[in-house]
Amino acid sequence: MIEIALSGVGCALLCYTLGRYNRAVTLQRWHFVLNAPGRQAVDTLRAQMHVDSALAKQAVDAASRARDSGRLPDAVTVLRVALSVLEEAGADRLTRLRAMGVYSRMVRALQPLPAPGPEPYRGAEMRAVAASAGFLHRLLVGAEERFRLWLLVLGLGVRVVLRGGRRSADAATRHPHATRPWQQFADGVSDFQSLDAAHLAAFEALAASLSAIDRGGRLRLWDQIANS
Repeated sequence: MIEIALSGVGCALLCYTLGRYNRAVTLQRWHFVLNAPGRQAVDTLRAQMHVDSALAKQAVDAASRARDSGRLPDAVTVLRVALSVLEEAGADRLTRLRAMGVYSRMVRALQPLPAPGPEPYRGAEMRAVAASAGFLHRLLVGAEERFRLWLLVLGLGVRVVLRGGRRSADAATRHPHATRPWQQFADGVSDFQSLDAAHLAAFEALAASLSAIDRGGRLRLWDQIANS
């Protein structure tokens, strides 16, 4: 039994060491560069995410102002608008993540991404998810497996934020004078913005990797991903 435990620990340490080495080597070997269509797709997605973020933040700020001025019913109504913005944006993100997972299997090598970490997030659940993913990331060796772990974490993160947003909105509806639900919702919006930044980084890495195999007028797969 002790031998099995020691073997498991040794295997985990070996994977961790190889994983760190693997990323450094891959970064040196692969220098993917976005071509013009790929960069346009990234810029389009960045602009869309900026609009979604601005709409959600504007709604949250408007709800906060209405609450501060004592117009609690209006504040709750606007908070629900912010939630609907997040839900619509979240559905878009999840659809794209599924497409990215499919197309990531069509390339021979993927541009490496750094390990996820809890630093950009405010919510406790989101920080725990990111920290756990960061640990698993270092146990994986291949860039493809790490990339799909990123996609898994991003999808889970969107669901965590949306679930938390619904709970906070319900709590604010029941107890509009309580401060905690409003703060939790604002933290969720901030976490959604952090997830979007990671989503965009993953999309750019995949688009650059697809650019490396775009030869002879092949179908530009990132156009399908961006419009999925």
